[in-house]
Amino acid sequence: MSSFLRFKTLWRGYSLYVLMILAVVLLVLAEPVSGEWLRFDRMAVDGGQWWRLLTASWVHLSWQHALGNVAGVALFAYIAGPSLNSRRGLLLLCWCVAFVGCGLYLFAPDLYRYAGLSGALHGLLLVAPFVSHYYGRRIAWLFFVVIVAKVIWEQTPWYNDMALADVIGGRVETRSHLLGTLAGVFFLLQLYWRRVVCLNPGD
Repeated sequence: MSSFLRFKTLWRGYSLYVLMILAVVLLVLAEPVSGEWLRFDRMAVDGGQWWRLLTASWVHLSWQHALGNVAGVALFAYIAGPSLNSRRGLLLLCWCVAFVGCGLYLFAPDLYRYAGLSGALHGLLLVAPFVSHYYGRRIAWLFFVVIVAKVIWEQTPWYNDMALADVIGGRVETRSHLLGTLAGVFFLLQLYWRRVVCLNPGD
């Protein structure tokens, strides 16, 4: 009985991460059909296939691309751990995925196709150390600065977005990283508002 309870506790704390990895692996196994129906495709979205704004993050260009993002999910799980309960974690995940998909559609009119979880992962990794019970504020802010600096560098002419093309099967869409980071920032601002302003209305 104790083993079952231990498993139940672990599952409750880590189920979101396991399901994320399973989704990525199963969908890459289902290629090319999954990509045809789920990736970001501007013309298809214009034609009414709006679900692609939410599903594009879950399909990938290649196994290498998918495994790189699985490693990102593992890092997210390691940092956040069970501190990010499944409900709040699911809310954060949906927010980052939707923000990236809708943001690319609205603010990257020259982008016609996109696939990959890396954009949303930038937001998830930005938030993770702030909600984790294992890291102090200094570490969280250091992580914040590193991610923001990386994303800013990616928007400059010194970054080569084709450097990994032979590995992952396409160009790195750095605007998705920027949008994911912004999604993480907005989520943190919402947490700050709830904790400081809403919980202390008289201060």
